[in-house]
Amino acid sequence: MIEAIVRVRSRPGVAALAGLSLLIPFLVTNAVVANRIEPFFSLIRPGLHTSAREYTVLAIVLLLMPAGALWAMLPSLGRDETGRRRFYLLNCAVAIVLFAIFTTIIFPLGGEIYACEYLQVPNCD
Repeated sequence: MIEAIVRVRSRPGVAALAGLSLLIPFLVTNAVVANRIEPFFSLIRPGLHTSAREYTVLAIVLLLMPAGALWAMLPSLGRDETGRRRFYLLNCAVAIVLFAIFTTIIFPLGGEIYACEYLQVPNCD
């Protein structure tokens, strides 16, 4: 793992692409649930309503976004061979986009989950 981090720090383009690729699991999972693609949909939601398994999958794929943002920023966090810090604009842009997508999704989704599951608001779905 340490060797992979060292390699990523020296290749900012790879780091940006790897960070951005951590958005793919969310997009795929969202497509499966929205379009009810079987047999994957039944694995995520085994019953008629949202289950703990679905919340777990959702949490994992959502947390991959800030992890991808951090991974994209790895080259900018360390120092190069000369001891200088470098700033990579593309990596910063990828990190900002991933974090913006994460925050745009997580706050309304958290409010909806709270209203539906804990407050038991009728006709919430």
